[in-house]
Amino acid sequence: MKKAVIFIPAIMAFACCRIASASFNPVDFGAKADGRTLATKAIQKAIDRCASEGGGVVALPKGDYLVGTLNLRSGVEFRFERGARLVATTDLGQYQRHNSELAGVFYTEEAHDVAITGHGTIFGQGMEFMQAGRAKVVGADDRKLLRQGNDFRRVTDGVGDGPLEPKERFHQMVIFSNCTDVTLADFACVDAPYWTFLVVHCDRVRATGLKIDNNLLIPNSDGLDVISSSNVNISDCCFSCGDDAIVLAGYDWHFGNPGFKRIRRPSTNINVSNCILRSRSSAIRIGGWDQNPMSNYMFNNIVIWDSNAGVNFNVRDSGGIENVFFNNIRIETRLHTGDWWGNGEPIRISAMRGVPDSKLGIIRNIFFNNISTVAENAIVLLSTDESAVENVRFTNFDFLLRKSAMDDTAGGNIDMRPNTVPGRSFYASDIPIVLVEGASGVSFDGGTMSWDRAIDKPWYTNAVTAINTRGLSILNAEGTASPSNPGLPAVELRNCTEVTDNMNKR
Repeated sequence: MKKAVIFIPAIMAFACCRIASASFNPVDFGAKADGRTLATKAIQKAIDRCASEGGGVVALPKGDYLVGTLNLRSGVEFRFERGARLVATTDLGQYQRHNSELAGVFYTEEAHDVAITGHGTIFGQGMEFMQAGRAKVVGADDRKLLRQGNDFRRVTDGVGDGPLEPKERFHQMVIFSNCTDVTLADFACVDAPYWTFLVVHCDRVRATGLKIDNNLLIPNSDGLDVISSSNVNISDCCFSCGDDAIVLAGYDWHFGNPGFKRIRRPSTNINVSNCILRSRSSAIRIGGWDQNPMSNYMFNNIVIWDSNAGVNFNVRDSGGIENVFFNNIRIETRLHTGDWWGNGEPIRISAMRGVPDSKLGIIRNIFFNNISTVAENAIVLLSTDESAVENVRFTNFDFLLRKSAMDDTAGGNIDMRPNTVPGRSFYASDIPIVLVEGASGVSFDGGTMSWDRAIDKPWYTNAVTAINTRGLSILNAEGTASPSNPGLPAVELRNCTEVTDNMNKR
């Protein structure tokens, strides 16, 4: 009797193991790993067979596989074996059109329990979709309001920091639309010609151990955009992108891009931890042209380096943002050439009109703890009369504003693009360490605001400048005016009420 009891579970365990590891090799379906022969149909056959037999793993062996758009199915894990690489074809006729634009290498919708994993690579061939040697520059209308006028971000040789002018290209390289239980783990993406990942209208998503290494000259090459999705965990990722590195937003539609279905559903409960980010725009962007509300986002242990802007909150439509927490954040930003959005701001929180005929959402309950910034522009909190920025708190902070090598060609301006408020998109401004305008309930408790001793331009002013602000609290903080204007007060107040200021003027 004892032998039977032991033997039967052993057989059951063996059977379960066989079922769980059901694997399909695209090579068996005709895929060639030469990087020249289109393998889309063969790989898709492997995916479809896997799904039809109840799900399992499609395991891509070592080698290069040239592909257009692939569609994952419910219950399928697409797993890269070490050394396997999908190469995006430059033949745009091989990509599926969804909405009005071309999807990229993966387009998956209405699926559940679906994954891409393994130690392989998706190579987007992004530079093949760019016009070499032609950099985009800030438009003439914007340059009129900038301190340097037509000399703004002037490049004396080459293309500087880009971005290059794009040719026709496919859009998001990996898309999951209206899916549940999505896993993205351990693989790399290189040189996406547009956004790398789009996760939209999804629920229960895990993204971990991902690497993105996009060419920094490629415009719009975002890292991971999680839009109108909830219950998401992002961890242990390293992204270097020619646009925003991580985006959390609430669009239900976005300029005809694939995957968007005009679904009205809040975006809530998202954790981002242990990530290293570099961006030519915003390393972390929250919000934009949002119809869906956004709430309950948590960021912990984040390093942002060599970026144009650090953390960027935008309300430009009806979707508001609330209850966002940052803990243990290091931000380093600098000025860049070319037509990138942002101008070295380490933190930017703004509620401004971006579309006509909608009631704007508000930004409230934003908390930063244990945050360090080294930047070449101000921290900016700005709201117009049409909206609000409320209850923003900084505790245990260290803000340093350093001299920029680009002061003469780009310094002394603030970039609040995109918005439709006349004169407030990209414009010349005095630059304090912290600029607060039109907000309420802003507090700084326990920290320093300091200047690079080499600061010498006249537009660098106070530690804090507050305009039309109600409820400003500065406690247990140290700071002074800039070295170029030592006679100015550390804190300048213009039309402010309910102010508590005990700044220690070092």
